[in-house]
Amino acid sequence: MSQRVFSTLLRNGRLQLSLLLHHTGLSSRQLKHSLAVLIQQHLVYHYKTTDGDATFYEADWKSAYALVRPGKIIKLVEERFGKVAGGVISNLLLLGHARVDDLVAAYNLDAGRDGRMDAGNAAYIKGGGMLNGAGKVKTANTTKARGLTLEVLHTTIYNLLEAGFLMQVLPAHFRSLTDNRNEAERVVQRYAEFGGPPKGTKQKAAFEAEVQKQLQTWQLGDKFGAKFVDGAAGARKRPMGCSAQLGPGKRARLEDGSAYHQDRFDDDDGPILDDDLVLRINHEKLNVAFRNQRLVEFADHCIGKTTSQIYAEVLQRLEGTIQRCRTEHNVFFNTDDDEEPPPTFTASELSTLLRKDLDLVGAIGREDLTKWNSKHSRLRKKQRLKRQDQEHGGLDENEDEEMSSDDVDDNHSAFGEEGDDNDVPALNPKSGMASIKEHLQLLAEDPHEFIQSVEKYNGMVEWSVDFKALSKQLRQLELETTITARFGPAATRMVRIFLDKGKLDEKQITNIGLIHQKQMRAALTVMHEAGHLELQEVPRDNNRQPSRTMFLWYFDPERCRQLILEETYKAMARCLQRVKVERVAIQTLIDKAERTDVIGNEDQYLSVDERVVLSRWREKEERILGEVGRLDDLVGVLRDY
Repeated sequence: MSQRVFSTLLRNGRLQLSLLLHHTGLSSRQLKHSLAVLIQQHLVYHYKTTDGDATFYEADWKSAYALVRPGKIIKLVEERFGKVAGGVISNLLLLGHARVDDLVAAYNLDAGRDGRMDAGNAAYIKGGGMLNGAGKVKTANTTKARGLTLEVLHTTIYNLLEAGFLMQVLPAHFRSLTDNRNEAERVVQRYAEFGGPPKGTKQKAAFEAEVQKQLQTWQLGDKFGAKFVDGAAGARKRPMGCSAQLGPGKRARLEDGSAYHQDRFDDDDGPILDDDLVLRINHEKLNVAFRNQRLVEFADHCIGKTTSQIYAEVLQRLEGTIQRCRTEHNVFFNTDDDEEPPPTFTASELSTLLRKDLDLVGAIGREDLTKWNSKHSRLRKKQRLKRQDQEHGGLDENEDEEMSSDDVDDNHSAFGEEGDDNDVPALNPKSGMASIKEHLQLLAEDPHEFIQSVEKYNGMVEWSVDFKALSKQLRQLELETTITARFGPAATRMVRIFLDKGKLDEKQITNIGLIHQKQMRAALTVMHEAGHLELQEVPRDNNRQPSRTMFLWYFDPERCRQLILEETYKAMARCLQRVKVERVAIQTLIDKAERTDVIGNEDQYLSVDERVVLSRWREKEERILGEVGRLDDLVGVLRDY
């Protein structure tokens, strides 16, 4: 039923309840139940008019697309915060949103007891997690979290809130962006300083700033950018006498529930979140983390592993100041002129974040020691001859010709004035700070400009990351990769020429690209038919005769991006449909293999032929879903970053 309602909203757009009843053919009770489920999962927006006469429902296709990424999200969270955090994210992915008290009940944690979860028992919330807390809990033995306590769970949720991966559910999250925009304008117009629609350039700018401020408050809450510390944004205050500072030493690293012990935590230690605080996953912040991962992979490919690890720490250092990859409100007005300066960092700040086992010195290439030893011997010999010349008043002519002033200069600069012949020249080890600066310099001097230097008035050098330019380079790289795979390297060469020179005719393309005319025309025709190139006709006179018309070819990156993105959506849908078809073919065998008495005893209950068929199916499913994951990476670069 929910599928029918969602597909109806996608086909017909924004509808009222009466029209939904007409298009879906469901009863009023069935339709309301389906809408409640979809709203709980944040798959449908709803908006009630100001007069309260009608309520409109609208499908959120972006939230529906996010259902493809649960595996990536859970993996990212587990790598950063441990398996307990991954379980919290998994529950919220299933529920859409839930109260803190519902999450505590899902793990069978009772604050009135010793605060420790029953051994081997974890729970998933069944159909609950509603705003009124009417959810029920069903215990299952599928989750193991030995040693998990109420304190650990609250601290885990707190850390996810601090990182921005979780956010408080607000009424604006159930309205579409257009509805929020219209509502914000209506609220701001009632301010005394405006008293209606804005007039004049200055008043319009002030009006726009107030609207943005209101939208920001509705989306992120009143405590925008504030941490979920004691007494703020739904966190309870600690009793008197407890420390208000939650630092790294306050908690052990959240890797697994088994790493925690009850005697490590007091009842008053750490933040205790409000039980009625409703939470959901912040997909915008997760897109920031996924973009950082993609940039780290790009830096690893262009520079090296160690430098990319330093770059990962740089991006994670800046991640806390970035709320989203793209500002969605740009569809309503232009904010390019009012962009805030990018966040910066220093090498000293970065040095405190790096692992001590990271080899910073050895990662940068040095000259071979054998070459240094050979050069060292020659220079020492010539230095000795020069010293003899100074003592005896002259050199032999042949010896004078062998010795050049450049060698003497190199000798002094590399090895100093004096030294024993048996001394082995060793490279001066770089200090940790100097090595960090060298790696930062590598990132800055790369043609892709992974970071940029910013000099302050006091002479201190700070660094920043231009995410907008880097995201544009990632998109261009994906476009060129796709074009090369479809049309060949000659097509990619012409695309780069168009990006550099603009609109060109065939003669100019041939001269600049050094491409044969026949090959050039074939590539242009195929790309034009596929929609990746555009053709503009410029007549030389008013008659518009073909012989008197110039035909200019050009490349539109935005159109090409939209085209490839649409084709990627279709490919993902076909892959998922193929998985469904293949699964239906052996559904009886899959149901048998998923029985609780069969799991772990496949050799006893399944025949050889059944095990072979099941193995082939799982391998096929893994390949198809792996392809869906790779296509999702492409969508992230072209749409989200």
